[in-house]
Amino acid sequence: MALSETLTTNGTTKGTKTNIGIVGAGIAGLGAAVALRRAGHDVEIYEKSSFKREIGAAILLTPNANRILRRWGFNFDKARPVDFEQFRLVNGTSLEVIERVDFGGVEEHFGDRMCAYHRVDLHTGLRELAEKEGAVTHLGAEVIDVSPEEGIITLQSGRKVQKDLCILADGCHCPFLEKITDEDIPTRKIGKSVYRWLAPMEKVLEHPDAAKLWNGEGAGFCTFSEPKSGNMMVTYPCRSGTLLNCAVFHDTRPDEIHKVDWNANTTHERVLEALQNCHDAVKHIPMTAEQMKVYTVTQRPPSTRIWRGKMLCIGDTVHHMLPTHAQGGCSALEDAAALEVLFDSSTVSSCPADLARRLDLYTQLRLPRSATTQILSSTNPWLTMEQVAKKTEEIRRFYDGHLVDWPKGLGPWSAPIRDFWYSYDIIEEAEEAMKYKDSGKLPEGWKWFGEVRERMGGGS
Repeated sequence: MALSETLTTNGTTKGTKTNIGIVGAGIAGLGAAVALRRAGHDVEIYEKSSFKREIGAAILLTPNANRILRRWGFNFDKARPVDFEQFRLVNGTSLEVIERVDFGGVEEHFGDRMCAYHRVDLHTGLRELAEKEGAVTHLGAEVIDVSPEEGIITLQSGRKVQKDLCILADGCHCPFLEKITDEDIPTRKIGKSVYRWLAPMEKVLEHPDAAKLWNGEGAGFCTFSEPKSGNMMVTYPCRSGTLLNCAVFHDTRPDEIHKVDWNANTTHERVLEALQNCHDAVKHIPMTAEQMKVYTVTQRPPSTRIWRGKMLCIGDTVHHMLPTHAQGGCSALEDAAALEVLFDSSTVSSCPADLARRLDLYTQLRLPRSATTQILSSTNPWLTMEQVAKKTEEIRRFYDGHLVDWPKGLGPWSAPIRDFWYSYDIIEEAEEAMKYKDSGKLPEGWKWFGEVRERMGGGS
């Protein structure tokens, strides 16, 4: 059973050190462990995997996420990320550059890096941080049931664990979400699948035309568009530029429809079929890698509720999104970082009403931003005005603040989009929100996005 420890100074109650359980040891779960240990709580993580076969792929983190890692003392040198300098859209047949976006000055403007990590390197760095902070991780500990009101999680072994607060961070396939939200919002396939692999960069450059595409160019996205089929291959480097992360988005084949696991196998032949109209230099890229993986893309609308009783959902568990603006991992880290401030053990009491106020405050701070990000991630950059109006209507259920100028500013890497996300500082925002911890209610008119944020109705 969980026991809260009341913190006192000179006989005066200052807060409560609580026992917190985290379900899932991915980016969100490990980030939450770091944040809540820094906040002064006892933390245990329950992860069904043994991490013996960690998945190889890459992930981009933008400045709003990297500034969180920097605050926590993340070892960037060991993680070997690649800083992004540009985006290029290339005709996959002719190799003509169709569009180029310069990322120069992003770090100077937003105060931190825009860089890509091998997921294993990012994950390893977060695990080391969590362990350094004193979080305890139980591997091979699958959670098969939860009781939100009591804060009880049931393990596959039959053991029941009760905590003062539980964080559900076990990803988009979390089987317990409906118990928290009381909403039936199923994850749906969108008719697209992705072939993915990591290519050794030195082998990619062995093809003379491929070498022309990357030699002398700044690191970043090189995305190939194939006009005839509509298929698209996104590529970008990671792990100090030694690996090229590749993903081919294509219409889901009948035999792929049930391959929702990130690590399902496919063949080189299938990948080449999707790239059949492309230049030989493009077809050369998958042939440099040993294994091809495939997964079917899914998405769902935002939940309107993210906590119940003593359980809170964070990360992909509650805001599963597409990679359109590279904000999935960033949103997970923002969710985690907010916990450090809003649940500081020096300010939280053991009173259930106080816990409810903090969880309400957390929801008001995070849900408008994460829901808006989730909705925008499912949005095609080329919309009719009717579609723009529909998307805006969806967003206004969660967020009534500033939006970028549609459709002009909706390009995934356009300056308005970058301003919209990258300038946001979750620590600064959470500290401001703590001014309202006693009421548990943010003032009307609060804005959740970066430099355009304004505060009204009692805000500073």
